[in-house]
Amino acid sequence: MGKRIFLALAFILFLLAGCSASNDSSESSKNMEYAEGDGYGGGIGADTDDSSDDGGQAAPEETSGRKVMYNASVSLEVDDIGNSIDEVEKNVQDLNGYVVEVNFTSNNEQDYGSITLRIPNDSLTAFLDGLDEYSGKVIEKRVVGQDVTEEYVDLTSRLKAKRVVEERLLDLLSKAEKTEDLLRISNDLSVVQEEIEQVMGRMKYLDNKTEFAEVEMNFTDVSIPIPDVKGNEDLKTGEKIKKTFAASLNAITAFFSDLAVFLIGYSPILLLLAAAFFIVYIVVRRYSKKRDSKSE
Repeated sequence: MGKRIFLALAFILFLLAGCSASNDSSESSKNMEYAEGDGYGGGIGADTDDSSDDGGQAAPEETSGRKVMYNASVSLEVDDIGNSIDEVEKNVQDLNGYVVEVNFTSNNEQDYGSITLRIPNDSLTAFLDGLDEYSGKVIEKRVVGQDVTEEYVDLTSRLKAKRVVEERLLDLLSKAEKTEDLLRISNDLSVVQEEIEQVMGRMKYLDNKTEFAEVEMNFTDVSIPIPDVKGNEDLKTGEKIKKTFAASLNAITAFFSDLAVFLIGYSPILLLLAAAFFIVYIVVRRYSKKRDSKSE
């Protein structure tokens, strides 16, 4: 009887030991899975393969309307390029746009000018319809639009996916303990952040290009030149008078300047000559008086 009880107790202890070993093995397996899932297991790809609520792909954000880049070119014939450009700049400011570049060239036959400006897309039609206000004749008008909506949506999706990767890498970086893991995660994080900056830069560029249309306006001066009546030389009488008057003043100034230099520079000789002349004058005068008194 006692032997049976002893065997029964030994069997129970054996079962309990087996269960305990099984639990330890299961717990160890879970820890290994956690290390492989949450630890750094080979770079960015190990983290991006995990499925998420949206099936592992970032859903594109909804965009408000289409994104279209507009470029317009206009050629006009005007009578006064400077006045036309001033009118354009004023109108652009009223439309909340801005001027990018202004150029003006002139030759003996004709004058040319150009202006590059940015106008809000919703004001482009009104601006082009009012081109006749700039004291000219529209010779050519061309508008080209480029739809970049799909590219923008793709960039938005890429940015969202890279943000997710960045968050995971930051979380792994905070949990990493080994130096080599820290270095690898830091390098991958740097690459992802650089890619995020590139995507955001492209999106900002598209935002600006689709918010403001670029317009290039070229002006040609077609005003009738005044014919020469008596030649260019006769039409510059006022300029000739100014030059002659200035020349006469310069001559007078030069004369008195030379005179002052002569008098001051040769003053010793001039003083000796003046003294000799004075002595001769006194001698001649006394001689004349003596002769006059004898004759009387």
